[in-house]
Amino acid sequence: MTAARDWHWPEQFDALRRGEGCPMCEGLCAAESVHGIRVFEGRWSEANLSRRPMRPGYTVVVWKGRHVAEPWELSWEEAAGFWSEVARVARALEAEYRPVKMNWLSLGNGVPHLHVHLVPRPLAQLEAEAAALRARLGP
Repeated sequence: MTAARDWHWPEQFDALRRGEGCPMCEGLCAAESVHGIRVFEGRWSEANLSRRPMRPGYTVVVWKGRHVAEPWELSWEEAAGFWSEVARVARALEAEYRPVKMNWLSLGNGVPHLHVHLVPRPLAQLEAEAAALRARLGP
C-alpha cells in the first residue's frame, strides 16, 4: 500500500481540472456505463447507482452543466439547484435503504468534476456482515 506522503496528483490533473478529456463530462446522459446505471436525471445533475458499490445503494450524483470542479464555481442559482437535487437523491436512498447514516462525499481527487458520492451506511447490514465473518473465521 502506498503511503499518503508518496501519493502524487495524476500527470494530466491540470488538464482534467480545466475539463479537457473529463470522463464525467463525456459520460453524461448515458443510461448505463461501466460505472453504473442512471437512476435520476434532473435539471442540474444526474445520479448513477454504482455497479461496484462499497455498500448497497452507493450512488454518485454528477453536476451536468458546464465543467466545474468545485462547488464554489457554481452561481447561487446553480448551487441551490444542484444541492437540492443531491438532497432529493439522498432522501430517496434514505427511504429505500433505511441507513443509520448517509455519508455525503465530495472529493474530486481522481476526477476533478463536481460530483457527490452518497453512501448509505446501514447498521443492520454491517452487523450481519460482521457476524458472517466471525462464523467463517471460527473460534
